Amino acid sequence: MESPNASDRVSMPPRTLWAVITPRSNALESLHGERRCDVAIIGGGFMGLSAALDLAEASVDVVLVEAAEIGWGASGRNNGLVVPGLKRDPHEVQRLLGDERADRLLRLSGDAPQRLFDLIDRLGIDCDLNRRGWIQAAHARSALPLIDKRLRAWQALGADVALIPEDDVPGRLGTDYYFGAWYDPRGGSLNPLAYARGLAEAARDAGADIHERSPALNIDRDALKWRVTTSSGVLIADAVLCCTNAYNHAIPEMRGAVIPLRTAQVASAPLAEAHARTILPRGESASDTQRLLTSFRLTADNRLIMGGASATAGDGNARLLKHLHRAAQRRFPDLDSLSWQYGWSGYLALTQDHLPRIFNVADGFHAGIGCNGRGIAMATVVGVELARIVRGVQDCDVPVHKVRRVFGFSLRHPGVAATVFFKRTLDSMERRLSRRPGTT
Repeated sequence: MESPNASDRVSMPPRTLWAVITPRSNALESLHGERRCDVAIIGGGFMGLSAALDLAEASVDVVLVEAAEIGWGASGRNNGLVVPGLKRDPHEVQRLLGDERADRLLRLSGDAPQRLFDLIDRLGIDCDLNRRGWIQAAHARSALPLIDKRLRAWQALGADVALIPEDDVPGRLGTDYYFGAWYDPRGGSLNPLAYARGLAEAARDAGADIHERSPALNIDRDALKWRVTTSSGVLIADAVLCCTNAYNHAIPEMRGAVIPLRTAQVASAPLAEAHARTILPRGESASDTQRLLTSFRLTADNRLIMGGASATAGDGNARLLKHLHRAAQRRFPDLDSLSWQYGWSGYLALTQDHLPRIFNVADGFHAGIGCNGRGIAMATVVGVELARIVRGVQDCDVPVHKVRRVFGFSLRHPGVAATVFFKRTLDSMERRLSRRPGTT
């Protein structure tokens, strides 16, 4: 699996659209020598940076080490959709957690985008923030009862969500590919790498010490302290927070805790104004109800971004990108001459029940993990929950468990490939059964 550090050589970040358009200040120095602190954080993505910011603002001495660069992993590679809620529907969360625990997690996830927006406003982060909501579209007629049930469940929790009238769906989305849709005003989109870098700058301004190109090679207990050994330094801390998510295979305590799923994004050249006006003309972001969902949105400079989780078990991009090019052609056939300028991929972390959680690895050692594709807002708030635990809060809104290794993790490569094939087949069958004349 792709790693931020292999054989002590730190990997270069992928050439994503975000990496090209996002200004970068000077690289942060590696950790050298011994450094004592209250809290050591491993991982410079949304979760680790959010925890570092929260702790630094509370005058906690915190040091964060990142194996590559800030935002190297999923935080700098995603499509930028800010989506409320969880991968699971509310009734499923209630069945898995019980009413009280479910209510807390559901409300946290529903409020997460607004908390994210408020944080960006407070810190003044320039990340092309768009608060115009999120649309989920039904890929087949059989998905219409699903979106109706999902809509009603969130309405029961107080969310101001609404079904889009059937006749309005093509105009709202800019395509007649879908059979229905609902709208959630709590969502939005942003430049994820700019957000990650802005979080890092804010955390440093608050007093956090952040080091890039400092992979955590070993974590062990020394008397009453934790020792985090990097390639050129050592952190000695009272507490450790592991925020590596899908990229956790270098941490023995976390290996096998989630299933890494590779997803891809493609970005076009800026669209002509006539085309840009027709796709999501009100400025929302969108994704669909496929088991292997497809997402799409426009950037501030009118580039079309398509994203999807039609992934195999390997590290390669080529097949994933071609799949997204075809998905765009099916949804937007008028863009047959579309020029794709960027394509990239990376890993997200799936838990077996598709719910985020915090692992109590050992006394003073916690990890946040498994946002299951909802990571921009959820990783941010889970980072705050981790910081609350360090500050002594005994209970939080995210379920806390001992580390659980995914059953059959050693067979994940054929397992992922088989699951992807099965889900793609079901999505295609549902689509064919409800196909309109002249559509695919």
